[in-house]
Amino acid sequence: MTPQKTKSVPLVQIEVLVPVDVPAGQRARFEQSLARFLFGNERVRPELSGVLAEHGVDFNHLASLAAREPLGVCPSPGAVEFVPSDKLAEVCRRHGIDLTSGGCALMTFTYDAYDGTERPSDALEINIKLPGTTARDIAESAELTEDVATALFGDCRLSERARSYLRTHGVDLETIAANNRGLLGGDGVPFTSRVSPEIHDYLRDSGFDVDRFGRFDVRQVDESGSDELLPPSWSKTTCC
Repeated sequence: MTPQKTKSVPLVQIEVLVPVDVPAGQRARFEQSLARFLFGNERVRPELSGVLAEHGVDFNHLASLAAREPLGVCPSPGAVEFVPSDKLAEVCRRHGIDLTSGGCALMTFTYDAYDGTERPSDALEINIKLPGTTARDIAESAELTEDVATALFGDCRLSERARSYLRTHGVDLETIAANNRGLLGGDGVPFTSRVSPEIHDYLRDSGFDVDRFGRFDVRQVDESGSDELLPPSWSKTTCC
């Protein structure tokens, strides 16, 4: 990750406003689990495996299709792909940001963000700091802000490969979920999850029920600078 001489490599800082109380001794594990949730990929819940099998769907194969494909051109293990929209790519080009050289997302967790104020009950709120004057263009556009969040965290849908597999079998997940609410545990429970059942249960026991926090809300976009960055609690490499 060496910056080019004429272009800057993206450095994004994500501040997560933690909406639950987590004891200090448990925060390291909580942060790792929450990061997996933020950067996770959607997968069909195992509770529906039996119903899907009745429609000829191999659940293990579906899970492999829903998994994020490894990046063959990226040397960093576990990196995630950053895929900008056309408009976002144009803004980056205008500000000299080279999206082909990879970058880094630094994540911090703020536990006192809601002291004395109401906490959201259905959204995980985040603040984003972006390189240089790029932030100003993005902060002024709700569409570009959404594009940044989508490029970082995905679009909260199954992968196209998994959707194609289900279409081939004539399966409509929404219909199957609606007809099997008892298996999922209630009307408000989604039929996909971003994390494994083990991480899901841990986060729920910690007070953060991923079934309730169904949105990522970007509360603020700011310009980052070397003297403004908070010390990271977690980082993720991004490749293009």
